Amino acid sequence: MTDIATAFYTPLLWTGESDEVLRDVTLICEQGMLVEITAGRSPNATDLGNAAIIPPLVNAHCHLEFSQLKQPFVTNRPFPKWIGETMRTRRENQDVSAAIRAGIEESARVSVGFLADVKTQPVGCYPQTGDNQPEVILFQEVIGLTDEAVTNQKEQISAFVQESGSSRFGLSPHAPFTVRPDLLEHCVQLSQDMGIPLMMHLAETKAELELLTEGTGELVDMLSQFGMWSADMYPSGTRPLDLLKVLSHAPRVLLAHGNYLDEQEIQFLAEHPQMHIVYCPRTHHYFGHTQHPWQSMLEAGVNVAIGTDGRGSNPDLSIWNEVRFLKQQFPDVEPRRLLEMATINGAKSLGMETTIQIGRPANWTLLVLRNSEAKLMTSLQDLCQAEVLTTGPWI
Repeated sequence: MTDIATAFYTPLLWTGESDEVLRDVTLICEQGMLVEITAGRSPNATDLGNAAIIPPLVNAHCHLEFSQLKQPFVTNRPFPKWIGETMRTRRENQDVSAAIRAGIEESARVSVGFLADVKTQPVGCYPQTGDNQPEVILFQEVIGLTDEAVTNQKEQISAFVQESGSSRFGLSPHAPFTVRPDLLEHCVQLSQDMGIPLMMHLAETKAELELLTEGTGELVDMLSQFGMWSADMYPSGTRPLDLLKVLSHAPRVLLAHGNYLDEQEIQFLAEHPQMHIVYCPRTHHYFGHTQHPWQSMLEAGVNVAIGTDGRGSNPDLSIWNEVRFLKQQFPDVEPRRLLEMATINGAKSLGMETTIQIGRPANWTLLVLRNSEAKLMTSLQDLCQAEVLTTGPWI
């Protein structure tokens, strides 16, 4: 932004603070900040057309390293076979930097403002993001089941923390079946000491629940095949709730998926507002899981954000396509719920406040109806019908 004030006229503005929408307003920006919202069209304001301004979209869970894939893996079951496809793809990718760059560029095209990526590659694989590109928050993936692996992971975590410096970052102890309990506790302690967030895949599959509760199943078979399974890693009858209790000591936790959390576990999340769920709707559908409890979570007061997961289970990285998918699947859900999940809830899970207010950065998303003859957008319901998503010229 320049020092000169820039003005934008829009027929509809949703700030993210309530159900209310502001109609026929001009937003005036100076030096990248929103300084005024006025009624009507100000002189010299850029007319955004049949458009609406909403808070920036947030992809709260993504795996950018698979962004070179043109479509999800054909194999989606059994889950260990799908994991094998991801491992093979990772090994065979000769230019991870290009894949990550493609994912960031795709996210920019679909107006994602912030993106939480599970990082397995060196920081040098990530390009410096510029104007009109999302801010990428890196969560260092942590995997370790053997003594040697746990020691190695602790060293990698230390190096990552030093390299990240003042940037926003976090740690991602991968999942209950890939992170030994003592390594998870190490991550939680670091999270406490440094005030950084954690992200963990939890209650993602029924196979994971079987591993925790019974010490059996397809995930145990997979780990045993690699000589990585220890029958005493979890006591019989362990539940996701037991891991939630460990994670709850961290200052902020993003739980990826949470497909099979029960009522007691949802209530535990509601009682610990620093813990957030990241629901990945189209990935959930791809795997054919039973219905996700996201609506029960919202009713209980849990903060539910939206993520895309990676291109191995999702056709694209568009958060807006996730919103439209949910609207099709659940037509009676209040539009505000969907908009919040895609915007301010995701920001909250990452420790940010992105409602549109005077005095805050002019960082938001522009929705436009493709058909020039369509009626003007006047409500939150109309917003969910928007077909075109673009990044505003003010960023």
